Amino acid sequence: MTTQYDVAEHFSRAHQYDCHNLLQRLTANKLLTKAALGGHLLDIGAGPGTDFSLFPVIRVTTVDIAFAMCQRLKSLHHSYEAVCADAAALPFSNACFDSLYSNLALQWCPDFTVAVAEASRVLKPGGRGHFAMVCDGALPELEAMGFCVNHFAPASMMAAAFSDQDWCELSIDVVTETLYFDDLRTLLYSIKGVGASARHGAGQGKALRGRTDWLARMDDAERLRTPQGLPLSYQILYVSAVKRGANL
Repeated sequence: MTTQYDVAEHFSRAHQYDCHNLLQRLTANKLLTKAALGGHLLDIGAGPGTDFSLFPVIRVTTVDIAFAMCQRLKSLHHSYEAVCADAAALPFSNACFDSLYSNLALQWCPDFTVAVAEASRVLKPGGRGHFAMVCDGALPELEAMGFCVNHFAPASMMAAAFSDQDWCELSIDVVTETLYFDDLRTLLYSIKGVGASARHGAGQGKALRGRTDWLARMDDAERLRTPQGLPLSYQILYVSAVKRGANL
């Protein structure tokens, strides 16, 4: 079972994150297009950071479980406060943020419900949170090639964590986001390069053992090729919600 320590280690080693974060950029663009952000903003699972300069944000606090990511963020966004912490145990007082943003981070939390509850706890009543999360059904192409992939929670289970007791004005969408690559190596590095992982399936044969096995995987990949390139699909849950308060 993947632990939060494992997640932190993987993402801390993602030294070429900015070269491979195609999915992260795609989902960030979609979130930011519709986001209502302002005041004191909390970015959960911030990675190397996001540019919020187009929003009326007066202060940005970021959280990431990987210390190396926090260091990278501070080198790029000097005014941001970077905190190395677990999304399921945020080191902040209740109702201290005006808005909240989280892009492709909360799906890594072993207890997703706790992470969403923590987000609600630190958000002020009336504050809006915007979330993008990978859900079950991601990476079917890799499985078809015989690789093991992470299986995330179903979208319905994730959406249910945004309870009516804590949240209102929910907007929930499940979207298949597909990226295309010229070759298998580039496709795999789009995952490994951002700290995630894909490995050959122990239950579907022996581990990759050299050129012969690699060529076989390349043949498997070519059978999936489309006119746009080799596809890699993700199921993404987009959630926008307002923190309930006494008058909401």
